[in-house]
Amino acid sequence: MSEPAARGQVGIGTLIVFIAMVLVAAIAAGVLINTAGLLQAQAQATGEEATAEVSNVIQLKHAIGEETTNNGEIDVLNVSMRLTPGSDAINLSESSYTLEVDGNATVVSGNDATTSGISYYAIQGIADNENTTLADQNDLITAQFDLTEIQGVSQLDERTKVRFVAIAPDGGTTYKEFRSPNMIANGESYIL
Repeated sequence: MSEPAARGQVGIGTLIVFIAMVLVAAIAAGVLINTAGLLQAQAQATGEEATAEVSNVIQLKHAIGEETTNNGEIDVLNVSMRLTPGSDAINLSESSYTLEVDGNATVVSGNDATTSGISYYAIQGIADNENTTLADQNDLITAQFDLTEIQGVSQLDERTKVRFVAIAPDGGTTYKEFRSPNMIANGESYIL
């Protein structure tokens, strides 16, 4: 074999090795780009969920207790709710609430169609009285809890502490504590 032919074979071999290395590098780059895209999408979804859990929170304004059964105990609890600043719209019927009275706690579904003892009343900013969605900062809705119909919670005696937790559908949690008055008269309402 002559020397130019041997050099040509070495050059072709080198070219084949070079093309193989370029193909392997291109495949590896494609895998890395695909993995980076998947990780970026997952990180974005996680960030959106975390932001929603922190920012989509129900603000508890005040609670009014009513004595309606003439037994000297508060049996209806009206809690006014609105959006915290920066929150997206929150549908209260998809929320859940925890009521703790005298150490006994119960979780109440916010869906008034399936849960007895809860109803909603639009107070401010909402044209439709049947609407249970807080859409903007002007909306104010009162959730009414009938303690005689909710299982696991007793009516409020005098000087009873109530712990109330509102959990938005995204997981944002608000906690507030109320106390019933020192004296409860039949048929009266009290700011707790």
